[in-house]
Amino acid sequence: MKTNAKKLLALLLAAVMALSLLTACGDTNNPQPNGQQTESQQPSDAASTNDGQTDDPGQQTEGQQPTEPDKNDLTVVRSMELQYANNFSVDYCANGCKIITDGAEQKFLWVPEGAEVPDDTGDMTVLQAPLTKLGCFSTTHATLFHAIGALDKVCLVTTAQEKWYIEQIAQQIADGTTTYVGKNSEPDFELISQVAPQIIIISANTLHGSEEVLAKLRELDIPYIADSQHLENHPLGRVEWVKLVGALLDMEAEADAYFDDAVARVEAVVAAAAQEEGSPTIIQTYVYNGMVYVRNGGDYVNKMLELAGGIYPFADLEPEIGGNTKMTIEDFYAQSVDTDVLIYDNTSDTSVASVADILAHGDFLGDMKAIQEGNVWGIKKNYWQAADDVATMIEDIATILYHPENEDSLHYFYRMPKETE
Repeated sequence: MKTNAKKLLALLLAAVMALSLLTACGDTNNPQPNGQQTESQQPSDAASTNDGQTDDPGQQTEGQQPTEPDKNDLTVVRSMELQYANNFSVDYCANGCKIITDGAEQKFLWVPEGAEVPDDTGDMTVLQAPLTKLGCFSTTHATLFHAIGALDKVCLVTTAQEKWYIEQIAQQIADGTTTYVGKNSEPDFELISQVAPQIIIISANTLHGSEEVLAKLRELDIPYIADSQHLENHPLGRVEWVKLVGALLDMEAEADAYFDDAVARVEAVVAAAAQEEGSPTIIQTYVYNGMVYVRNGGDYVNKMLELAGGIYPFADLEPEIGGNTKMTIEDFYAQSVDTDVLIYDNTSDTSVASVADILAHGDFLGDMKAIQEGNVWGIKKNYWQAADDVATMIEDIATILYHPENEDSLHYFYRMPKETE
């Protein structure tokens, strides 16, 4: 009996030990439903702690605030792409500022709205955005605002209301939202002070006025930016100045869209002209004080004639520069008598309203081919206030050259009558 009892006890002890061993093994693995692991058993690999991303110390993690740019970091990260314009530039800085260089090599530091001005701006003029009040000392400057729908930002002009062909500016002068401050050579500085423009746009070649005018603007602490669109030798370079105004107003997207559309339209004219037969010769000129002002070969006006499909007889005259060369009426006649098309700039020579008025400068001009064949065209008065609409001008010239029967569609030119009405 004792032996059987001992055997039974031994079996019980063995069973208890086996049960304990099984329990201990289960606690070690501790399997969870669906194969999940407890928090203490998650992999410790840092690469899997952030959705598979590496632990990059420079990478922003969830909940971390973005790093504010260093207001003093004027490192240029990119520059504005310009295809045709050569006389201005815009550089974009790491801190969100823009460095704008104008047609007179002056530099401006455009600072974003709400941003702090860098501690050291050097010799740059600071322009704090938003810019909502800008002055235009020429009608051509206003066309750059017109192109991107920003004429409401023009607070002062130096052309009287009745001389404006841009209707919105004329209306703004009538409404009092734009102020006429007198001629650009002798502006009313008291009015300018009252309007308080943030910046005035003036022309780069003369800076539109005497040194006294510029000195007075400096005294009033009113910055001025030099626009030299008129010095660009390519017509699309003139249009591309819209990008400078776009940079000032933080409207680069609108400026790019306008410019790209103009380029596409001009390219379409060039392609269409290439399909036409022949290339007529064409001149745009005028007489002043007994001298003919002939466009230099490098002038943007001649480039417009060529883009439209014409040939300019004076292409070899100062081919590297713009502007005009004066010559006698006799010399002009000798070199242009066989020209097919004559565009006479009667906005500059206001004495001319008909072909008969042109002949008043010399009866012998009547022998010119263009005059003999009735191919003389005048310029409408809105021409010089449409510097932003070069594409339409080139389309007009192509119509004159190849499809004059469609003259009713012209925007900036018209067939000049034989006699003054």
